[in-house]
Amino acid sequence: MLEIVKQIIDFYIKNQKFPKIYDLNIENSSLLNEKLSCFVTFYYKWEIRGSAWNIKEIKDNWINEIIENTITALTKDSRFKPITPNEAYDLKIRIDKINNREMLKDKSIKTIDPTISGIITIKKDYSKMACILPNINPKLLTWEDFIPILKEKLSERSFKEDDYIIYEIKTIVETSY
Repeated sequence: MLEIVKQIIDFYIKNQKFPKIYDLNIENSSLLNEKLSCFVTFYYKWEIRGSAWNIKEIKDNWINEIIENTITALTKDSRFKPITPNEAYDLKIRIDKINNREMLKDKSIKTIDPTISGIITIKKDYSKMACILPNINPKLLTWEDFIPILKEKLSERSFKEDDYIIYEIKTIVETSY
């Protein structure tokens, strides 16, 4: 997965356009038949520099999903300026492939261990959404640690669990660091 993301970055920097599948050297052709939801997060000098994701599989295969999320993380994360070509070659990469997504129905956010699971919160009127990946921050040790991050990401003064649809997610992580 990391090698594909690196190829996408390189192609985009050289050509200023999205690569097509045939522009990439894909050794595992089964990825062309697999639909997955994934997150791509970039770090530059150990600070987050860009991230993009989909909570549900959107594209027809995993490769197209990772192409879209890689370029979006490079150029369109509204929290940051687009990543420059000089920065791009020094990025650290984290890829999270969602392998389990379960809506909290009879459970509470209080049951989630952030070192093992992450969460996706969607306001019931669909006006706001936030995601916190599993084991993304060493300061996330208990469910209570989710709350200040959710308030910030959702631009809310308080966080009321009943106002949100909440998913517990588990991911398979691959990093370049």
